[in-house]
Amino acid sequence: MKILLVGVVIAVIVGLWRYLLNAHRRKKQTSLLAVPPGVTIGSTPLLEKEEIALYGLLQMAVQERYLVFSQVPLWSFIEVGAGEKVRADILRRIALKRVDFVLVHPGSCRVEQVVQIEHESSQPHQAERQHIIETVLDAAGIKLTKLQPKQAHSLPDLTARLGLAEEE
Repeated sequence: MKILLVGVVIAVIVGLWRYLLNAHRRKKQTSLLAVPPGVTIGSTPLLEKEEIALYGLLQMAVQERYLVFSQVPLWSFIEVGAGEKVRADILRRIALKRVDFVLVHPGSCRVEQVVQIEHESSQPHQAERQHIIETVLDAAGIKLTKLQPKQAHSLPDLTARLGLAEEE
């Protein structure tokens, strides 16, 4: 009987210790960010000069048909319908990927088209990154338009490339 009582007391102590340890860890994870002394945080440009020009041209090309957003994380407009493990794996793979521009339908608020600037890069991780983006967009049924960064685009040319010319 005493052994059973000692066992229960030990189990309660171990359980309480684990609970307090986990509560301490949760509190650490949700604590507010404190910027350490000597660290500086500042603003950086979101778009490069040619991207700003393209953004303005996109705004004119889509007029009031779409909302244009830039540098949008891929996961923010993709819905993954799968089991929890598969879903988590896919979201982990796309977590840090973002697209250059999205065209959002103002009524449904869904991304209908993505515009990517084709950056010239010989780095293998850039090709893999682009492949992941293209695979996800294709699976989601979202149209992808690729544009050259240094090429001058005219408004009629861009409207045609986006497939908006015949909608008038």
